[in-house]
Amino acid sequence: MTEQKTSLTNGPFTQYAPFAGAILIISGFLLLLDQKLNTGWLSFSIPVFIGLVMLGFGIFRKNIWWIIAALILTAVGLTLFFLFSSFLVVDINQKFGFALLINFVLWICIFALISLRAKKNGWWTLFISFTCAALSYIFLFNRTHFLDYVFYISIAIGLVFLIWGYKSAKIGLIIPGVLLPTIGAGVYYGWSNPQMPGGLQKTGIMLVWFALGWGLITVFSRIIDRKFIWWPLIPGGILLTVGSGLYIGGDPENALGFISNTGSVGLILIGAYLIFLKYGIKH
Repeated sequence: MTEQKTSLTNGPFTQYAPFAGAILIISGFLLLLDQKLNTGWLSFSIPVFIGLVMLGFGIFRKNIWWIIAALILTAVGLTLFFLFSSFLVVDINQKFGFALLINFVLWICIFALISLRAKKNGWWTLFISFTCAALSYIFLFNRTHFLDYVFYISIAIGLVFLIWGYKSAKIGLIIPGVLLPTIGAGVYYGWSNPQMPGGLQKTGIMLVWFALGWGLITVFSRIIDRKFIWWPLIPGGILLTVGSGLYIGGDPENALGFISNTGSVGLILIGAYLIFLKYGIKH
């Protein structure tokens, strides 16, 4: 009988029973308080308080995964709070922006926790965090056109690939890290200006941006490797030639300025490559 009683009190359910009880008490108390005060936001803050309880429990047990789960639940709770409460008197885009900004910070904290305590890099958290940052900027500054989403999200995802590729010294990660932002920029700058009537100019601008991405692969390769990677210059040169031809053919009056800008960028890339040729970063 004594052994059976001991096994029941030390079982997995009773082990977490105080934690579950604290969550239920806090939730019930907040619901009752919201009915009395009619705040309109206390009910939506319940996940936040539950997340704080989980955070304290995780710190007490020194369990990183409880802390991470607490931060995720807190992020969800703060999102609900910003979206559905009347505490902030701002429009819906501003609410989305603030909620996503909080998520950006919390997912950065999750990445730091995984790196410091679990001794590994949770790169998937940075994809979520940087995407939240891009969306937050879009909503806070009311840049909600479809091409804005393409531009800023491609930059956010590309930055994660660049950081990941630099830390792991893998050119396979550098490639999407430079191609995604330049593809997004090409689509955005090529087609977001309604005052540019010609489709040839827009297509030309887009292809030149695509060419820039392929050229950057060769430049960034010097940061992580001493080898000269020449093959990206083939598709980059083709895209640059076709794009320049389309732009000049569609708008010959501004051809000189376009060639000047393209040449300036080319000189910058060559100069950066020569610098990394001497001072390439070793891993």
